[in-house]
Amino acid sequence: MPDRWNDFMELGRRAFLETGALSALATAVPGCTAPLRHDAPVSMLSQTHFAKPGAKIRMGFIGSGGRGGANLNEFFKLGEEIVALCDVDSIRLDAAAKKVSARCPRVRRYRDWREMLERERSLDAVVVSTPDHMHAAAAIAAMKHGLHVYVEKPLVRTFFEAERFRHVAAECGVVTQMGNNGNGTDSQRRNIEILQSGVIGDVSEIHVTTNRPIWPQGLERPEGSDTIPPTLDWNLWLGIAPKRPFKKNVYHAFKWRGWFDFGTGAMGDIACHAMSFFWRGLALEHVVSVECVKSTPRFSETYPVATTVKLAVTSSSQPNPVDVYWYDGKTAPDVETCRRLTDGVKSHMGGTIVVGERGILWNGRLKLKGDKDFIRLQDHPAVCNLPVTLPRVRNHHWEFAEAVRGGAKPFSDVDHSVPLTEAVLLGCVSQRVPGRLDWDAARRRFVNSDEANALLMPHLRSGWEIG
Repeated sequence: MPDRWNDFMELGRRAFLETGALSALATAVPGCTAPLRHDAPVSMLSQTHFAKPGAKIRMGFIGSGGRGGANLNEFFKLGEEIVALCDVDSIRLDAAAKKVSARCPRVRRYRDWREMLERERSLDAVVVSTPDHMHAAAAIAAMKHGLHVYVEKPLVRTFFEAERFRHVAAECGVVTQMGNNGNGTDSQRRNIEILQSGVIGDVSEIHVTTNRPIWPQGLERPEGSDTIPPTLDWNLWLGIAPKRPFKKNVYHAFKWRGWFDFGTGAMGDIACHAMSFFWRGLALEHVVSVECVKSTPRFSETYPVATTVKLAVTSSSQPNPVDVYWYDGKTAPDVETCRRLTDGVKSHMGGTIVVGERGILWNGRLKLKGDKDFIRLQDHPAVCNLPVTLPRVRNHHWEFAEAVRGGAKPFSDVDHSVPLTEAVLLGCVSQRVPGRLDWDAARRRFVNSDEANALLMPHLRSGWEIG
């Protein structure tokens, strides 16, 4: 497998991919029914089209519970036309249809998103809010139908899928937006402007905390099986993932995030939010290395309960890589780090500390060298008069809708969403493979771990594909 991965990535950069030589890679990944190529030619099923300025967007939704329901509500409030809903759970599907029925009484319902894409040829855009493992398959299929896509975070579940997503989006000329919706807020854009201004100088380290996971993980697969509810299509829920028996209250509805086959744990859930502003503000580029430096016990099928991950990431705006520390499982920087950086105040869950040579940005406050205390950003004389350089928008969903109507490119399109997601997913790999993992960004592989490289590609169950 590792050798084939290496061969696969090398072949992906050579002209003879267009010959029959690629067929030898068809069995590179167990469970694959077709070759995996992130740069395979895209066969468009229909032409990409944009809605007219001021027109309602005709939308389909894949996933209607949880984040799916929240996204449906946002676009419904914007006044867009809800044409079709898809969910493998008929209870959630019916509830979503009822929610929009007053204004969209003819909304059509589907269990299988593949059927929805085949039948609904008048759609402009699709929102994908499934469990992580189905993001790539559904979104890439939609793009190949010429549809613009809003995809929940993380954009995809594996590194290969991110590469494929980027390639298909470019080939199809569609608008995309990852659902790290803080990007649509004034406060996040202001934080980006502050970092871009250089007021705190070159940044050496960043510490990010979260209260996740808030779902069960750090456990083994339960034995046996339970009766599948008649309202749930378990086969469609599994999708590309390996077949396994249904167990009540173990995977569906919200408890899938901690399982390797379906989710990306706490880091996949939150880091695309928490890391977004400094990823853009510091012009971060490529992961150099990643290591899970602290972890509770590891399990064969789920993420650990708590970890600390360290990523070293290059930046085009400064000479040295930035060390990004990620803390989950309700952990935080140690006492000495808090004393050094935050005057001894323990970083609360959901906090981010950005450490520069001239100052520290911490949860909406700034302390430059010479300041006695942290000062609120809006009150700090060094930044309160910095010019506004980034456009302000109504919100993240509105920005996507306007782009589909021919407006400006969304803030979290593939040029931002893909590299950020890839860095997060490399962090997720480190939570499964002990030791420092050195990353070769040019070759898209770890240089010192075959085990880690094997986790960069998805499993594809028979009958499913990704693009």
